[in-house]
Amino acid sequence: MSGDSLDAPTADASSAGLLQLTVAGIRYETHDVKTFVFRPEEGVPAYAAGQSMTLKLQIDGETLFRTFSLASAPDVSGTIAMTIKAHAKGRATRWLHDELVVGARLEGRPPKGRFTIDNRTTDRLALISAGSGASPLMAMLRHLAATAPDTDVHWLHAARMPRDILFAGELAELQARMPKLKVAMLVSRPEPGWFGFSGRLGRRLVSVALPDYGRREVFCCGPAGFMEEARLIHAAEGGTRELFHVEHFGAVAAVAPPPVPADAPAGGYAVTFGDKHFTAQPGETLLQAATRQTIIIPCGCALGMCGTCRVALVEGSVEMRHEGGISPEEEAQGYILACSSRARSDVTIALQ
Repeated sequence: MSGDSLDAPTADASSAGLLQLTVAGIRYETHDVKTFVFRPEEGVPAYAAGQSMTLKLQIDGETLFRTFSLASAPDVSGTIAMTIKAHAKGRATRWLHDELVVGARLEGRPPKGRFTIDNRTTDRLALISAGSGASPLMAMLRHLAATAPDTDVHWLHAARMPRDILFAGELAELQARMPKLKVAMLVSRPEPGWFGFSGRLGRRLVSVALPDYGRREVFCCGPAGFMEEARLIHAAEGGTRELFHVEHFGAVAAVAPPPVPADAPAGGYAVTFGDKHFTAQPGETLLQAATRQTIIIPCGCALGMCGTCRVALVEGSVEMRHEGGISPEEEAQGYILACSSRARSDVTIALQ
């Protein structure tokens, strides 16, 4: 997963709880994808394969927050890695590719997220990815190779052209170490000499590449349309919704806002955020209210998916509608997503 869709406002953000990162290595994966290896000054925090991490970037005098999946698996190397594609119109990803060098320092929030191989309920797995959606799945596979190499895993990866396929060399090496790992590649624009699958994801293709797809637990990451097609095929093959897990990559339709209560005060609700005070108008999210007044709350997708804008609700009440970016356990602990929460009283929130 990558986040290059929303610029944060130009104001100073709190660095409380942020990791201090040094770039320990950079390597090309394809012509437009690089892996960035970071060494946290405080040591690598505990995380699960498949989770994501938010970087705080200083670009042209502005502070931007972007969330990317980790491609690395928990190990003893003391580093974490992100495999990131440089999007043609992506300000943050383009800056990372063009400006970041070994030895550079930046900050990031600790890894988080519910899309993790630790949540699997079976050991009969299918990994389905498209483009740089392969990144969190590679983290999962690396983790399984190190901890459970006999796991029954089938991976289907889709790319535009053969040159766009990620991790091809490493996948071949992992197949030698994982006897039950099967890998299939699909390209939409084949070239001479290509002997893998060609075309678009469809039920007939999946029936050949993954004959028992409907009986496997699936972890899927890629563009929204691709993931929806993969889900529909899984369901058509007899798979249950509980065994299909997705990590959103790219934009999806925004969640419909709840109606504004008839008794909402015309002047809005008072919001306290650290030493800052602002007003949230009836109907707008806490993130929108903060952005309108040039106050930074770190954010990534702004759609309730990535969890970057998670804050603690210290006092007051909100109505929250999100797209899976926060777990029930986090909600029970008093956390909310600023992009998906609308004040229903005066509130106090805090970064955690």
